[in-house]
Amino acid sequence: MSSSAPAVRTRDRRLREEIWSSRLACGLRALVVPKPGISKKIAVFATRYGSIDLVFSPAPGAPPAPTPPGIAHFLEHQLFKKQDIDVLMEFGRFGASSNAFTDYTSTTYYFSGTERFEESLDLLVRLVYAPHFTDDGVAKEKLIIEQELKMYDDQPDYRIYKNLMAALYREHPVRIDIGGSVETIQKIDTQLLASCYRRFYHPTNMWFVACGDLDPAAVFRRLDKAMPPDRFAAGADPIARSFPDEPPEPGRPLVRESAVVSRPRVLLGFKDLDLSGPLLDRELSTSVLLDNLFGPTSAFHAKWYRQGLIDETFSASYTAENEFGTTLIGGETDEPERLAEEIRKELRRATRARLKRRDVDRARRKRLGRYLRSFDSPDGIGFMVLGFSMKGLNVFEFPAALSRLTPGRLEDRLRSHLREDRAAVSIMEPKRN
Repeated sequence: MSSSAPAVRTRDRRLREEIWSSRLACGLRALVVPKPGISKKIAVFATRYGSIDLVFSPAPGAPPAPTPPGIAHFLEHQLFKKQDIDVLMEFGRFGASSNAFTDYTSTTYYFSGTERFEESLDLLVRLVYAPHFTDDGVAKEKLIIEQELKMYDDQPDYRIYKNLMAALYREHPVRIDIGGSVETIQKIDTQLLASCYRRFYHPTNMWFVACGDLDPAAVFRRLDKAMPPDRFAAGADPIARSFPDEPPEPGRPLVRESAVVSRPRVLLGFKDLDLSGPLLDRELSTSVLLDNLFGPTSAFHAKWYRQGLIDETFSASYTAENEFGTTLIGGETDEPERLAEEIRKELRRATRARLKRRDVDRARRKRLGRYLRSFDSPDGIGFMVLGFSMKGLNVFEFPAALSRLTPGRLEDRLRSHLREDRAAVSIMEPKRN
């Protein structure tokens, strides 16, 4: 096995922050953010394997093959099952807490604590790189995940979002629930789990980030030593993922459901099909635009909050990924149809007007403040650095990208993305007796 690449130090003088990075011998991209004097430490492993990675080549040169929805999430659960130890109890013995989550594009495992970092790091490596799949374990896990899926279906905010994504997207797998369904997880077995694990959990498809009062060189040495010595020696070929073409129009412009809720709610969604250009610029221009139009200091928010059409649940956000982008606007309201129409009217008005420089500057300062506050905690830093790195971005480029935003660029973004012909509405109403 070849040796690890020399560690590289990247420092931002204005922030007085630094990041050490290294490519380990196994191919893992590892980053450490030292925070002297802070007792809490966090370590994170993540693989670029999420719920939308349903069709891919199972081996180099093989044709793309489909897999059941929910398998990435199922695999996350299965990695906690070991033959001889209870992983969560073992982390607790070291004074650390551990968890994991799966989203559309990645699966993440982490722990945080104040003591015995090295032992917890060894255990995290074992959690991720020592799978133990058995037929009995998979059968038991199906029952657990069935209950988890049913539990989420009982949550109104989750259901209105799930309904919206299924209506907004016609082909893209982002329309499918991250956990799959009770029917699709029945198709998962040990052989399929092992195949997906081998393909996506190779260190060349993974990232590691640690943050706290740590010596980067010592962390890299410990990580190198803890990694399995021979399993990943041969390296891995790039994963050929396949996604369907997504039509511009939504599958359904409106979806409505009755549920046991005390108050109606509405969610308006816009799918982003213009994925060209730098991802960070796309994310920042959209989020600053949304804050300008619908944020707590906007004229829209002030007017309709005062009149009672919206309340504290109202929000507007944008999800930016290399494979897709989605804007969500809405909240609880007594008049869901009216709120959806007022949002549309505000967007029509905005396309005919010009954004004010002072309003854009205010929204930029807000985003910059949120970014700076992330450096106050190891958790905030760790997950922010991980997110940037997995998208091929440098976290220190954020202020410069933010400074490039102008009213004209935001106006262009408004017209290209927030279009009524690429929107869908999800409404949830109280169930009538």
